[in-house]
Amino acid sequence: MGKLIYIEMENYQNKKGNTFKYIVLVLLAIAAVGIGIHLFKPKEIDVASNKNMLLFIQNKIIDIDRELADKSDGADIATRVSWHKSNTALYGEVKDSKDKEVKQETEKLKDRILKVQTLEFPDLRQDYVNSKKDVLHQQSIEIALSGDKKDVLTFEGAVFESKKNKKVFMKNIDQIIHDLRFHQVVYKWADGKDGNSVFKIDSKKDSEI
Repeated sequence: MGKLIYIEMENYQNKKGNTFKYIVLVLLAIAAVGIGIHLFKPKEIDVASNKNMLLFIQNKIIDIDRELADKSDGADIATRVSWHKSNTALYGEVKDSKDKEVKQETEKLKDRILKVQTLEFPDLRQDYVNSKKDVLHQQSIEIALSGDKKDVLTFEGAVFESKKNKKVFMKNIDQIIHDLRFHQVVYKWADGKDGNSVFKIDSKKDSEI
């Protein structure tokens, strides 16, 4: 009787062990199938996201076309610079899209951005100079603009003979000269070669996004 019970218990343990092996094998098979599906199933395209991209791009193109047709000279310099930055930001978000329609519209957007930048940035630089003439004149400083693309900014005044004054002044205008894409700033305090300092500015071209 004791032997029979032992044999039955042994059979039960074997069955239990075999069942456990089957479960493990089934789980491994399921996992393998899952990994296969994950690796080889084509990723679904986020259609909603692409549609949103298209909508943003197309609306921006309309906005730029409106600006090209009827320049809004009434807006202040900060607002206009911010608008150009928003164009650049949108282009940066969509330019690497793999969607065919988005890529086509992105090329149109790029073309519009370059057109409006080339048209407006020289005017923005001129407006900046015009806006500073009176206040700087009161401090015995003259401001002027030169260059074929109006990208050379000149300040003239005895105060600029001091290196420290030039350094402080340069720091104060650093953001705006980059935003407006000036490529050179000249400080002049006397006639002659030794009466001026020239600073090259590493800023984007008007024809660069």
